[in-house]
Amino acid sequence: MSTLHRSITGSPLERHRTVRGQDFYPPAEVLARIPGLYGTEPVPTGDKTIWLHYFAGPCAWWVAEYDPASGDAFSYSCLGDPDNAEWGYTNLADLEALHSPGGITPGQPAGTVRLLPRLLVERDLDWPPRTVTAARLPAGLSTPDQQEALT
Repeated sequence: MSTLHRSITGSPLERHRTVRGQDFYPPAEVLARIPGLYGTEPVPTGDKTIWLHYFAGPCAWWVAEYDPASGDAFSYSCLGDPDNAEWGYTNLADLEALHSPGGITPGQPAGTVRLLPRLLVERDLDWPPRTVTAARLPAGLSTPDQQEALT
């Protein structure tokens, strides 16, 4: 995570805390419990623990690993199409920074308007850590059986 993603105290920067109405990052003691990157590599997919869940509209990220120094996370991501959901890396500071207030703007042709959706990634405050199997993630390669089918 660059210094641009850190506050003066060294904690992750939250640019949109007021708009979001809640903390983007969980408390430090929760972050400290999440395995570092590659920390769950030997763990079968169904047994990996999903520690955090973030969402924005039809998009969702389920975090299994996290590196506090870089802000990178290994997560299962669904960007609106469950058939294309997959495991990969994302940066939580980049997700936190995503924001569009939405609203109505002038459109083309003249005299028309465009309705822009609000975009803000939020943390699921009611998410208890649970295994991939218990989380019942959408399609993609979320379960061991689906991954084994490819090998």
